Order: sequence, then structure tokens, then C-alpha cells
Amino acid sequence: MYNFESEKILIVGAGLAGSTIGRILAENSFKVVIIEKRDHVAGNVFDFINENNERIHKYGPHLLHCRKNSLALKFLSRFTEWVNYEHKVRALLQDGRTTPLPVNKLTIEDIFEKSFDNEQDTKEFLDNIRNKNLIPKNTDELFETTVGNKLADIFFRPYTKKMWGIDPKKLSINVGARLPVRTNNDCRYFNDEFQALPKDGYTEIVKKMLDHKNIEIYLDTPFKKGMECKFFHSFLSIPIDEYFNYQFGPLPYRSILFKNRLEEGKDLDSPVINFTDSSPYTRKTQWNLFPNSPNIKSDLKTITYESPCSMDLNPGEYYYPVQTKDSKRIFSLYEELSKNQASITFIGRTGLFKYIDMIPAVEIHLRLAKNFIKKYQKF
Repeated sequence: MYNFESEKILIVGAGLAGSTIGRILAENSFKVVIIEKRDHVAGNVFDFINENNERIHKYGPHLLHCRKNSLALKFLSRFTEWVNYEHKVRALLQDGRTTPLPVNKLTIEDIFEKSFDNEQDTKEFLDNIRNKNLIPKNTDELFETTVGNKLADIFFRPYTKKMWGIDPKKLSINVGARLPVRTNNDCRYFNDEFQALPKDGYTEIVKKMLDHKNIEIYLDTPFKKGMECKFFHSFLSIPIDEYFNYQFGPLPYRSILFKNRLEEGKDLDSPVINFTDSSPYTRKTQWNLFPNSPNIKSDLKTITYESPCSMDLNPGEYYYPVQTKDSKRIFSLYEELSKNQASITFIGRTGLFKYIDMIPAVEIHLRLAKNFIKKYQKF
């Protein structure tokens, strides 16, 4: 039984996962200690206002989208007001034109130099160019069955190989399943009923979440094995394979390098532009085009270029778990081993070896915190 007077809960990581758990536990009288290896809270959703008065997402653009009745949205709305924003992305083609992403009617017309009268005509054309007879077993085959080889070769295969560092044929099918395709003129990247940005940024949300008398937070404090022994229970947002000394082998991840450039001239065609070429970059972002960014102070604007890379080039910065048949098998061994650790729960994308969008991340860890409370709450 948990002693509410003397015992504490350790949470490693002050991102959305750890902060969500920490807030819920603190509100239910648990004393929480959060440690964070970085010099700031908010994990990969950390944002800030730069010298040019632009709101920069340090680790790439984060866009919130969900159902209006989402429990995660209800929880996050306690800590922020929202600015309506429907995200749009365009892809830069080899000839310098840009075209909408996800692939829609307008994209197909641009690539095949055709004009369709309606959505049905577009659907029929797409049905004729995709492989309807193939039952996809990997991401590459999913591209072929969804959009056909020409569109896959332009938009998906080069991007995917840059992003993941391996041939799409070796990627689990769920990796490609995140890419929607439309046959209408809808140019929004997401079609969720609620789409918005936090008025004062994501960092401010997390700061408010952690502002509670039962929460202690320590920045610049990396986790060292053995710390967990001093606490009643520990929630660890760390690589699960690292904790178990890689005894089944390392789990594969991809990282990202960010390059900020001050550029002048006309604005980008959309806040985010995806590259379809063989350059190392996957996308670029113009931050002042987001509605929760203040007015910039000069004619120059910050453009951030992203290039995925191996972990060797960016040690310790885990972004994307690489889901293959073999990596899933290895993770299952670590997951089974973790069941022997009654006082430890692995959380976050590195603890769960799973890429998790913001809303699902909050929902997963809300449930986890509430289940923990049911188990240990005093009556």
C-alpha cells in the first residue's frame, strides 16, 4: 500500500507522457518527482519565441487534431486556449511546382496532366493505376495498392526511404498506413473535426500541467539505473532496451537533424513543404505562417530544414522507432521481461517502442495514470 505521507513516485521525462501522468497523480495526492535530461520541459513538443518573434517548434512542427469529445483534448484544454488551424502541406516537385499532400484530386491532376469532372471520375482513375489484386504485406506494397507505382515513386518511396533509412519493403505495413489518400479537393492534411494550435504554445501547456504542489521537477538530470529503487513506483520514459542492457539486442530508431536558415523573399506555398527529390531533406517549415506565432520583426523569416539520420549522427535523440518484423520481435522480448518489474512502468515512445501522436499519447497515459490510482488510492 502506498504511504501518502512519505513515499514518492518517480517519473523520468517531462514530455507529454510523463507530464500527463504526473499531473493526474499529483491531483490525487501522490507526491511526484519528475527528472528530465534536457534543460527544458515539454519533450519533443517544446516551442519558444526566437529573437525574430517567431514561435519555433524546436523538434519539428506539432499539429493537434482529434475528435471534439476526446478525453485528451478535454484534459489539455484545462491548460490552454486554442487557435483554430487546419494544417496544409504541399510537395515540391522536380520542376519547381508544388502540389497538395496528402494526394488528392488536385494532386492527381497535376501529376498526370488530366482534369476530372468529379470525385467519382478521380476514384475510377486511381483504381485503374493502383494494384487492386495485391494483398499488401509491407509499406512498399501498401503504396502500390493505394496509389500505384507512379505516385508512390514521386511522393512516398523516396520520402519513406529518407525518413526510415531502409527500403519500404522492409517496413511494417502500419508505417505507411498513416498516409491518407483522397479523391476530392480537400487539401487539409488531417480531416479530424477538431484542429488547432495552443494559443501560447505547447511549452506553456506543460509548464501549467507541472505547476502543482505535489510535483517536484529537476531539469538537466539524466536517469541513472538504481534511482528507481528509492521510489514507491517509477514511470520511465527511456529506451526499454537500454534499461535491460540490450540483452536481446538494440532496438532501431531514426533521429532528425534540424537546420535553421534565415531567408528572405516570398513566403512558402504552405507552412510545411515536403521534398520529393534525392536531397537529404524531407521537409521545410516556415514558422511565422502558423497562426499562434507572433508578428515577425524583420523581412527575414526562419525556415527549418529536416534531415532524418541514424542515431550515430545524433546520439540520444530518439524520434522514430523503426518498426520491422524483427524489431517487433525484439521489443516483445523486452516487454515480457518488463512484466517482472512490478514497481516500474515504461512509458512514452521509447518505453513502448511506438511512434505516438500527441492526442493518443495523452490518452494512453491518462488511462495508465487512472489505472494506477485505482490500484493504490487510499480509501
